[in-house]
Amino acid sequence: MKHALIPASVMHPESPGWSARLRVIPASLPTFWRSWLFDQGSLTARLSALRPGQFSVECLREGYGQPTPTERQELGLLGSQPVWFREVRLLLAGTPIVYARTAVPVHAMTGKLSRLQHLGNRSLGSFLFSQPELERGQIRASHCKANDHGLQWARRSVFHIGRGSLLVTEAFSPDLCKFV
Repeated sequence: MKHALIPASVMHPESPGWSARLRVIPASLPTFWRSWLFDQGSLTARLSALRPGQFSVECLREGYGQPTPTERQELGLLGSQPVWFREVRLLLAGTPIVYARTAVPVHAMTGKLSRLQHLGNRSLGSFLFSQPELERGQIRASHCKANDHGLQWARRSVFHIGRGSLLVTEAFSPDLCKFV
């Protein structure tokens, strides 16, 4: 069964209104979503705790290509520098809860970051949060562009491992509420 892909433009709209945590007006985000969007920990661990043994990852697409304008800006890429990208669905009990896109500058796909190409249907979080030198940049949140998947909120942040950086964007389905 072929699954519809989430275009990068849903998670990286041209005018998304991304905002830093300290600039978010509390009334603009429901408490439930604020706690999920600005959690600094592993999303994999948090989702797995909701339904032990029912969390899974489905890799939809990965490869080399051009970054979105947001990825280019966040990763400090110039001109047409390519990225390695990975798009996945995170599921609970078979229900898609989060769509995620990871982008890594091709020049950074060495050392530890080269392992990302071999994750398959394993979670990115299981790799990232096992790295002792992991540093996470500021988390930004935004409403998603209208889409057929009903995704409402997204967050993004740049992670640093050694001298390499990657941008992770996660778009959340309102179906998450059914599992909490």
